[in-house]
Amino acid sequence: MGTTIVAVRYRDGIVVGADTRTSVSGYVSNRYATKVSFVMEQDDFGLKLDLPSDIQTRSSLKKKKRVENNKHEEKEHNDEHTESEELQSTTTMRPKTFLDSSSLSCSTCCICRSGSAADTQYLADAVRHQILKRRILNRSKSSISNVAHLIKNYLYNNDLQASLICAGYDHMRGTGVIYSIELGGTIVEQPYYACSGSGSGYVIGYIDDRLMSDTSSSRTTDNGLLVTTEEEAIELVGNSIELAMDRDGSSGGVVRIYVMNRNGKREMIRVPSRKLMVSTTGTAAAGGDDWKNDDTLLLTTTSSASSSNLSKFAPAQRPTG
Repeated sequence: MGTTIVAVRYRDGIVVGADTRTSVSGYVSNRYATKVSFVMEQDDFGLKLDLPSDIQTRSSLKKKKRVENNKHEEKEHNDEHTESEELQSTTTMRPKTFLDSSSLSCSTCCICRSGSAADTQYLADAVRHQILKRRILNRSKSSISNVAHLIKNYLYNNDLQASLICAGYDHMRGTGVIYSIELGGTIVEQPYYACSGSGSGYVIGYIDDRLMSDTSSSRTTDNGLLVTTEEEAIELVGNSIELAMDRDGSSGGVVRIYVMNRNGKREMIRVPSRKLMVSTTGTAAAGGDDWKNDDTLLLTTTSSASSSNLSKFAPAQRPTG
């Protein structure tokens, strides 16, 4: 699965992006594949986790029974303290932490996949299963570091052909976090960006030049965090993947971009306008995939005619045709 995946950290979160081409040697098997898999979301993938788990319910019932027995014994010895003991036992019987933690924000984490499509899909599903299992049984919210180290263990103990980027907004640290995980399980936390895949070699210099020019200026804070806006991070990710798609034969299709911050995630699709030439018959093709969808053609024409950088982005819709 030839790929270009990029993750950039900005002031309020993370922006990740990937191309959509899946290839088998020289054959393009899928033009619109999704190479970004989410393993944690704020809404826990729609599960209703506000209710206590079975373990917590049994523990609460046992605790309630012990308290009632203690109340009965104390009432026989001293009736005048019965009221105060009831108030104290009621407070003690109340389930404490699993309901209070639901009000806290939850991390949003994704895995950007490059390597074998089968291996990376299996890995993403296994990690998501383990994270949700921990969330349901223990009511414990995981961090980006937990996910990254779980991926590392899978790669280290299994012969999987995968080079991944684990990135997201960490609710514990209150900032975006990026981990690059290579073959064999080598894991490195990246302070600014991560880039991987067959097309990464074409754009690492471009990203370095853009970010180093930012870090050398007064746009950094005391902790070294790049003060880059969301729009600038989106533009950097989109341009980087487009440049890789121009040179790398295993990268193509469209650019899927995801923004993750304290509000959750947002998806958008960018059509690589540099590779498109619009003909009078309504078919756009040049050096890449053929486009015969009227909505896509309208999006491309509008983005090329507009002077705004953000006009290249639109709500995610899977192209057809």
